[in-house]
Amino acid sequence: LMFFCAVKGTLVPDDVKQAVQPVLDEMALKYNMSFSFGFRNAFGRVALAAGVNSVWSQTPLHPDALIPLGSVTKAWTAVMVMQAVEAGRLSLEDAAARWIDPVLQRLYYSSMGKLWGKDAHLIRVRDLMGMTSGIADYDDFFMEHFTFKFAGDDAGPFLYLKSAARQGLICRPRSKAVYSGANFVLLGFLLVGVHQMWSWQDLDQLRAIPNGLMHSGRYSHTSFSRLGRCIQYPGFAHQYAWKSWEFENNTQTFEDLAYTSCLNGWTMGNLASSAADLATFFFDLFSLPKEKGGFLSHESLTEMTTVKRLNDTWCEGPEGPGSCSYGMGILTNQLGQDFWVLQDKSADESAVKVLGHPGEDWGSGCSPCGFNPKYGFGICMAYTSVIGMNCSADFTQNFGAVQEATCLAYDAVLGLFGAPRLNCTTPPMAHPPQVMNCTWSRQDNNHSAFFETNLADTETSETAVII
Repeated sequence: LMFFCAVKGTLVPDDVKQAVQPVLDEMALKYNMSFSFGFRNAFGRVALAAGVNSVWSQTPLHPDALIPLGSVTKAWTAVMVMQAVEAGRLSLEDAAARWIDPVLQRLYYSSMGKLWGKDAHLIRVRDLMGMTSGIADYDDFFMEHFTFKFAGDDAGPFLYLKSAARQGLICRPRSKAVYSGANFVLLGFLLVGVHQMWSWQDLDQLRAIPNGLMHSGRYSHTSFSRLGRCIQYPGFAHQYAWKSWEFENNTQTFEDLAYTSCLNGWTMGNLASSAADLATFFFDLFSLPKEKGGFLSHESLTEMTTVKRLNDTWCEGPEGPGSCSYGMGILTNQLGQDFWVLQDKSADESAVKVLGHPGEDWGSGCSPCGFNPKYGFGICMAYTSVIGMNCSADFTQNFGAVQEATCLAYDAVLGLFGAPRLNCTTPPMAHPPQVMNCTWSRQDNNHSAFFETNLADTETSETAVII
């Protein structure tokens, strides 16, 4: 029997399961959503899940299901770039256009200069990695609607670049740090150039995994999507996007993204993984030396974890909106990732921090996701909707579902280590309940399918209509 050696006593995998599984079950029931949980340290692995995978068949979510997890892909892309740096193929100080322009010219008759103007030549590889390029983010609202409207098509990586380039450079390179997924799309094209490939579709992102780790079976539930709908990929979970703009007749609609493209911006967001595999990735990344078969050297990890404050008000950190920080594929000081409110305000905040990167697309996400250096474990919690889908109570409570569920699950783990405990209390409801109906839809072979529930009137009443 594998076991974990914790600060207080000895933890076997069943201890983690007994502490976390009830939390997952309670939160899945409370918010009508699904969770996948992973834990890894030097002595073993835990993989858990709760809730329903498919609302159509009511099949449960399996711990090994591959969930599309968006921006956590950036950590993998950053690792691939640093591996190329270690191999002497390029330098972080290289002009990014040196590697990217030949690929953009060959595939799209374009270049960084054509997209972003004369200052684009100032952008270094380091600037793309650390969000200091001055490149704006793509139009997320447009890309989401494009994906829903053309469910059978893929928004290729160049479309994301064209969207981001509409604003030009929002600041001179290196004048400040601004989060942009387009940086990591460009890094994908850079890797194509560095490895002398023809097309972006030739890049095998699983090559980031060292041979020994790959053959050990530690990453058997890790994949990187290419062209095609999510449902085409074996083992992929369903994800449900809240269509907030479609609100009529007191009804909220959730779109099943299993029937839409799973490309998610390619090297900025196309990872699909189990939570346990991601917990393993961050554990291996930060605890396994390169000379013993790990991903990167200590020097490369130091580069990745040297952070700068982001100038993005959407990211809430210790000092409120706009106080998160970014390294190279590592996001820190974000509420719900590695910044938490503690029960004891005098306790050591660093004890609950993780080194990693959260992820989110329109219908799923993960946080916290990273490595806790204080207690030596990797952890990741994934979810298949980014808000709760419970329409039997106050619908506005669904907006806090992810924060409450992830806080309680992480707190349960910290409690096993005798670590500082998290304050996971939610504010009391200050208004009359806003009771809604819920509708689930999908784009299946160019037909729309609808599955409706109204838990406000009856315990369960369901209808399915195909039009």
